[in-house]
This record gives sequence, C-alpha cells and structure tokens, in this order.
Amino acid sequence: MVADDDRQRYISFIIEGAETDRKGMIKAIRDEFSREEYEEIEPWLTVFEGDRGIVRCNHIGKKRAVEVMNKIEVDNGKVRTIITSGTIKKAKKALKDHDG
Repeated sequence: MVADDDRQRYISFIIEGAETDRKGMIKAIRDEFSREEYEEIEPWLTVFEGDRGIVRCNHIGKKRAVEVMNKIEVDNGKVRTIITSGTIKKAKKALKDHDG
C-alpha cells in the first residue's frame, strides 16, 4: 500500500498585527517558497479568514513548511504557526481555541 506517500499535514497559523485577503496570503506563501520547495512540499491554503488560516502540505515537507510559514510577513504583520496536525479537524479546533 502506498498511502504513506499521500499523507497530509495541516498547519494552523495566525497573522499577528495585520489582516489580508486570500489572494494576498497565497502570494505571500508562493513568494516565500522557492519554486523547487513549492513543487516538493505542495503548500495549499485550505482555510483562510482575515488573520488566520490553515495550510495543507505533504508530510515530508512539514518541518520546512513550518519554518517558511514563520518567516512570512504580510501587510506589516507576522505569521505565527500554532499547531501542525494530521487532521484538518484538529487544526480547525486549534484556531478556534486560539480565540480563547
């Protein structure tokens, strides 16, 4: 079974000090990854609302994806990752719990 190659990770994040639209966040993600990394890690903005969201990536590139996400600056705000999970349900819960 080759299912291990298809495993995904979900990275919950917030933008501290700013908000942007979906297109702005996608551009920031694409600009921060090199072309080779982007094709290998396959980051995908799955959920996004103003100052928070979830990026999906493959499990092999999870560590690098988190590093890159934490370097992103958007509209004078800084991206900070909250949690990385194997399920989108847990990633969404972390965003909700962060509202605290």
